[in-house]
Amino acid sequence: MSYNDNTSYLDHSHLTPADFTAFEQILAARRDSRPYLDSDWDLILTSHSHTGRTWESTHAIFRPGGAFGTADEVYVRVYFDENGRALPDRPRHPASAQPLTSDLAEQLPGWSVQPCPVSPGRDLAELRHQTWGWGTPPWNIASVPHAALALTGPQGEKLLAVQVSEDAPLLVGAVIPDGFAYTIGAVRPPAPVAFTAGTTPATVASEITKNLAPRYQQAVWHERTGFVTYALANIQDLTTAWIPDPDSPWSYHGEIGSFESEAARNRAAWRGIETLINHGPHVTAGIRAAATIEDHLDPVIGPDLRRLYVTEDALTRLHEIRDGWQAATASIVGTHPEADRLRHRAKDLRNQEAWAHAVRAADGPLPALAAHVTPRIGSPVPDREQQVKAALTRTGRLQGQSAPAPAPPVPPAPAAHRPTR
Repeated sequence: MSYNDNTSYLDHSHLTPADFTAFEQILAARRDSRPYLDSDWDLILTSHSHTGRTWESTHAIFRPGGAFGTADEVYVRVYFDENGRALPDRPRHPASAQPLTSDLAEQLPGWSVQPCPVSPGRDLAELRHQTWGWGTPPWNIASVPHAALALTGPQGEKLLAVQVSEDAPLLVGAVIPDGFAYTIGAVRPPAPVAFTAGTTPATVASEITKNLAPRYQQAVWHERTGFVTYALANIQDLTTAWIPDPDSPWSYHGEIGSFESEAARNRAAWRGIETLINHGPHVTAGIRAAATIEDHLDPVIGPDLRRLYVTEDALTRLHEIRDGWQAATASIVGTHPEADRLRHRAKDLRNQEAWAHAVRAADGPLPALAAHVTPRIGSPVPDREQQVKAALTRTGRLQGQSAPAPAPPVPPAPAAHRPTR
């Protein structure tokens, strides 16, 4: 078991005061560069964060050792204040409501406004880790802010409002979207907006809806389309790299490398497939929402929009395949060779079944359609009825309006009367 972001750490409720005392003593010994062996815990790593000379956070990861050592490795993550005192995780009780909560909720119809847990240690560390585009957040893991609110918008916007002290400015900025394991450095999320203490909630709400929310939507869209476009291009490359030897199904060479088998190609595609599963449905939904009636009537874009359902079906099947694989592997218990063989076999079957659907998605119009609607992301969605009327007007088929009736034919002039003689 390796200690990384996916590691499950031991809950602090299983620890005793003596454990936290040991953590503090071990950290102090590490700071003073002296040995400390009188403990049932081993220090695995420490991390200190500073901005210039200003301390921001300290955490350490410990593992039971000595008498507590077991065959199964268990890790504990502990946060410390600036003086090296351990900050035990507290049970997560609902955060207390603040006056600003109801005031902002009243001014932001359709939004969820919820206070954030702000206990020193894990709560404040997670609050810092959620920020997107803040640079260095103005609070550390030991200083509890005066107010901290999570704002969730109707289009999936995720913002954070923090006021460090009662007289400090209220900062409102972006939060990393759900499902983002990482972000693309080239995409610039909106910078936090500072409101002086005493700014009315109506002013804050207006800035959020008119500027922050649209810019957030645009940044998330660029992230998602970047992920999806790269994943589709990678799958396309894998299809061109697949050149089987007619005499052997186990030998191929291509522009981006060679594979020992079809299974190896399918394994190489899985990371891109997971990206499609996580972000593709958001992109197709965004295209559907931004497409206009005129797009459907357009001779270039219209056919691509009519083919989008093929991509949506492929994404649905990929999601079902991943769900089925997760359910199957969850039923395989143990670490014996037979269990490992079954897990490996389940993964190969997953990759094999997913490959054909991934190719369907890669052959579809998703990148072109995403690029077409990108300039509209973050703009108000026009009324559907107005879209219809505008489209029909431009095509000369406005309902209820008939072409002007042709002028009645002019009767021929009567023949001139010729007097008789």
